[in-house]
Amino acid sequence: MIPVWLKEKLLLKSLLQDELVSLDGVKKSELPQILFGEHHESHAASAFYPSPFKSAAVLCMDGVGEWATTSAWLGEDNSLTPLWEIHFPHSLGLLYSAFTYYTGFKINSGEYKVMGLAPYGKPKYVQAIYDHLIDLKEDGTFRLKIGYFNYCTGLTMTNGKFDALFGGPPRRPESLLTQRDMDLAVRAT
Repeated sequence: MIPVWLKEKLLLKSLLQDELVSLDGVKKSELPQILFGEHHESHAASAFYPSPFKSAAVLCMDGVGEWATTSAWLGEDNSLTPLWEIHFPHSLGLLYSAFTYYTGFKINSGEYKVMGLAPYGKPKYVQAIYDHLIDLKEDGTFRLKIGYFNYCTGLTMTNGKFDALFGGPPRRPESLLTQRDMDLAVRAT
């Protein structure tokens, strides 16, 4: 079974063509070629090109673009050169989303709430996160320990192994916040 998000990525061009045909009334064969700018290149361009710098290193980190989750670029004059990438499923953005989900907030809109909780927590879980969830390399790159997450194949961000690591199931949305939620938010931010 193909995860829904993967099917959407694979069929995006066709979906856009169908939508344009329905709006414009033209035949699919008459549509001009659809070109996509790469997600992280777009991030890098929007940071570098309007900047006052003639040369700069540009670091992009988010959930996931096409497949890149973290990328480094060299911006010089009017060009961007990719230096390296880290690919899905290894993503600091998705790690953050996992904590957003686990603390009972909606992914892609509740992250600010996790940030807001952080000042009220204690860094109790920092070592557990480094020991069990992420493999941080000396060069600054990383790999997530995917066995704790469910976002590649399931409908949730975390799984029972994640629950066991942090002492119980995710907080139910709209339920009372606990000190554990605040402590988890300290390192998620």
